[in-house]
Amino acid sequence: MKAWVKLLFTLVLVFSLTACDKAFDGEKWSENPEERGSMMGSLQKKHELKGMTEDEIVELLGEPSSKQEEEEERQFVYYLGRASLGVDDSLLRLYFSEDGIVESYRITND
Repeated sequence: MKAWVKLLFTLVLVFSLTACDKAFDGEKWSENPEERGSMMGSLQKKHELKGMTEDEIVELLGEPSSKQEEEEERQFVYYLGRASLGVDDSLLRLYFSEDGIVESYRITND
């Protein structure tokens, strides 16, 4: 019996988490930064961010919340809303090569 309860709980949790995903929409992304986190799954499925140029990123996502340049690292940071517990900010960090091409990206909670 306990196994069935655990399985049911797991299924409900999985379905509720996947139901939170929203389709990526550039206009909504720009207008409502708090909704961006729920669009990340769709954004990653529809667009290969790695390999895009800085201009392509700005065209797709708009101007970043901040730009950071350190010695050999350049990054755009996009605010995605509050992290799951509501304490930290969730951020999309895009890391660029010297040529202005996205080499990698990650989501952080700061």
